[in-house]
Amino acid sequence: MTLAKIRINSALMDEAYSQADQKIRQTDDRSSRRLVWRASPLALLLPGLAVALGYAGLWLYLMQAGRADSNLARVSLLVLVIGVPCLLAHAGLRLSTTRLTARGAHLEAHPGFPARDPLIVAYPAITGASVKRGLSGWLTGAGSLVIERETGAPVVVSGLGQADAALAEVKARSPALNGTVQRV
Repeated sequence: MTLAKIRINSALMDEAYSQADQKIRQTDDRSSRRLVWRASPLALLLPGLAVALGYAGLWLYLMQAGRADSNLARVSLLVLVIGVPCLLAHAGLRLSTTRLTARGAHLEAHPGFPARDPLIVAYPAITGASVKRGLSGWLTGAGSLVIERETGAPVVVSGLGQADAALAEVKARSPALNGTVQRV
């Protein structure tokens, strides 16, 4: 499925939802808003910058100690020249491709590079949601939003800048999480 087809299907789903639930949209403005959360630049770039700082410090220490020709100095320089740019390029790609969009009838999660296609989850299919944080998340305030579904693996959107706000919105829109499940 191409990105154009996904966008068309997403637009059609939004249009169908808006036509089917006009009354609900008039009474609840929240369902008509389209909200987008993006990845935190600091949270994604911080690990690469920490690696760069560590290896640069080691290389400078070895230069000052007169051990610039040692194998450790060569490995440090190799990591600085090849490894750090790769880490920063990966972080940049993740930054430009990671987002979570709350639409009228569903969530559209783009987990980021290397995942290509977005994951679309209808609100009634969501059975749980939580925010996980690692060391980088605790330092920057970013987090990973984990969305549990009825079927399939959980959807994880890592490095969201405002993961707590996204969690609150997902809980407010999901019938199973906000207590508005209709029993038959």
